[in-house]
Amino acid sequence: MYRLLIVDDLPIIVDGLLELFEKTDHLELEVMKAYSGDEALEVLSHHRMDIVISDIKMSGIEGIELLQEIKSQWPKCKVILLTGYNDFHYAKSALTFGAFDYLLKVESDEKIIHTVKRAIEEIEEEQDQAQMIMRAQSKMRKALPSLQKEYIWGLFQGKMMTEQQLRDAFAEMDIPLDASLPVYLLIGRIDAWKEIFTAPDKALLAYALQNIADEYLSAHLRCSSVVFDMNKMVWIFQPKASPELTADTGTMEWTRAYRYVSGNLEAIQATSKKLLSLSVSFLIGSEAVPWNRLSDRFHAMKYGLMQGRGLFHEIIMTDQDIQKSEEKERAKSYHDGMFHARVQLLMSCLENNHREQFNKLFVELTDSWKDPDTPDGRKVELYHSLSAVFLAHLHKNKEMRDYINTQMNLDLLFRQEKTASWTELIPYYWQIADCYFEWNAIRGTELPAEVVNKVHRYIEEHIADDISLTALGDYVSLNPSYLSRLYKQITGIGLSTYVNDYRNVMAKDMLLNTSMKVNEIAAKLGYNSALAFIRFFKKQNDMTPQDFRTARAETMQQGQ
Repeated sequence: MYRLLIVDDLPIIVDGLLELFEKTDHLELEVMKAYSGDEALEVLSHHRMDIVISDIKMSGIEGIELLQEIKSQWPKCKVILLTGYNDFHYAKSALTFGAFDYLLKVESDEKIIHTVKRAIEEIEEEQDQAQMIMRAQSKMRKALPSLQKEYIWGLFQGKMMTEQQLRDAFAEMDIPLDASLPVYLLIGRIDAWKEIFTAPDKALLAYALQNIADEYLSAHLRCSSVVFDMNKMVWIFQPKASPELTADTGTMEWTRAYRYVSGNLEAIQATSKKLLSLSVSFLIGSEAVPWNRLSDRFHAMKYGLMQGRGLFHEIIMTDQDIQKSEEKERAKSYHDGMFHARVQLLMSCLENNHREQFNKLFVELTDSWKDPDTPDGRKVELYHSLSAVFLAHLHKNKEMRDYINTQMNLDLLFRQEKTASWTELIPYYWQIADCYFEWNAIRGTELPAEVVNKVHRYIEEHIADDISLTALGDYVSLNPSYLSRLYKQITGIGLSTYVNDYRNVMAKDMLLNTSMKVNEIAAKLGYNSALAFIRFFKKQNDMTPQDFRTARAETMQQGQ
């Protein structure tokens, strides 16, 4: 029900209009009256008003002045001005002050009722638009963490941005970092999962660990974090903003920020152990880096956490520890200096299913186990490195792990048996590699149909959302670009074409089989506005949604 106020200093006009609207049941109005501008302001001070019909010329406060007061208190209120012939042009100019419309006092009852009805329709349209905006804002708030993660992850992957672009993106996505200042990096890792944990369990625990660390760090720092590879997360942090803060990382603010994080890592480990029963390790960057070096530093640190001491549990290291260790090893021989690069290439071969190159690198690396002059420390490191390479992939995929478990015992990946010599380990790792590549070959014949089904299921369940290629890639655990090519190769059409076709089918079904309004259908199909949906539908069908609904209704009537 809408509230209507009638204002005029002639009681006969007020009472006449009051009687008219009390008889007009279909408008569902609560009608109030005032015999002067002052009396109207008194009513407005106690009641929200949707529509006001006011004389433009009254003793005391006139209609224009009353209009301005109404707009200051109730800006959405629709004001209709009553005027005589002599004040017609005056009333017309009042539209510039925000009046909804004007009426001559001699207008018919039908014209007056029609004008009020138009005011109600405009109020309802504004309410629909406001609700759509609220829904869009709500979706944006829900999507914000995902957008933040996607953007920050892009920076880690080498996406180049200017300082202004960074500043604009941080402001738009509410990322609490300063684009003009360098950043420190901290990488955390959940050291091991219990066998009973499912993928959702792991995701929830990783999120919980991320929150624990965020609570410790964000109290005194500006920071943003991203979970990756299920069991790893990375934090970017800077000192809190202050008038003294500059890009000079040698100042006290930067030193305090670094010490604060370093000093809290043991507390974060202890809290994670107590609340989540998780063993956690950390690697902290010892110096702040500019944004254009962020990606290089991240990948160097990520790799460092998978080598040497980084393979142990519940450790806290700095990248200087890794650097010193690597420099010491490089001093021994040229081959030692190539060790980490070869292990990294070996891991890449597994990731990309390159068997021939894998075989070549594996032989080069394991030759050191056959060489009596190779130090035992290097042999131990190779054992841990190869174990880490395989475990990294086995932890990502439970089905693969279950398959390989049926073929052989994986215990040697976790601990070296005292009875096993270094050379005896070579056929053991060969067997794991054989199982791995064999599983990939079997999986390759099953994957396409499963991927298509999962993609279609995701689209059906999230049609009301903004379906991005990145979200689909995350869902099916494939690179977005590769997924796009694979889908088109399998189905013969692009993913965006399928999404549009599915939305079109759903739109037609709702138009024919429901009484939903166009703006409601638009929201159900993930459009932020009815106009965007109408443009889409017309492009697909050469007619608007309303024309489609009307045409089908007429066709059905003719058929009857």
